[in-house]
Amino acid sequence: MEYIRDLLPKDKFDTASLERLMSLSDEQINEIIPDLLEWIQDMNWPVAPCIIAVLAKHRKATERHLIALLKPEQEDAEWKLHIIASLLNEWPSYPDDKIVAEIVRIASYPTEAERLEEVDVAAADYLNKSL
Repeated sequence: MEYIRDLLPKDKFDTASLERLMSLSDEQINEIIPDLLEWIQDMNWPVAPCIIAVLAKHRKATERHLIALLKPEQEDAEWKLHIIASLLNEWPSYPDDKIVAEIVRIASYPTEAERLEEVDVAAADYLNKSL
């Protein structure tokens, strides 16, 4: 799709293109998944829950981008919290083993930032729920 980037939200209130994003294939949307993931850094933004729905629908395309975001080197603990507590909870089954391993690491050996933001608690809750 030539104008895929035109479908990205322009600001935190822009939900106009989200229905169109839902209708794309994983192959079509793959290029902008990292951009869409950035919109869930703050779940207070009105567009964030809508983006969660788009990413949840495009699970296969989204999954491959998550491992890097959950690593200790990624210091945005609030973003990790939203990934685990909001996005992953939309999926009917656990993600791939590498992502699950990183969630186990967060639950068991969180960084200081992850502990302060209670990402470890969200990770433990996620792992303890039955999907």
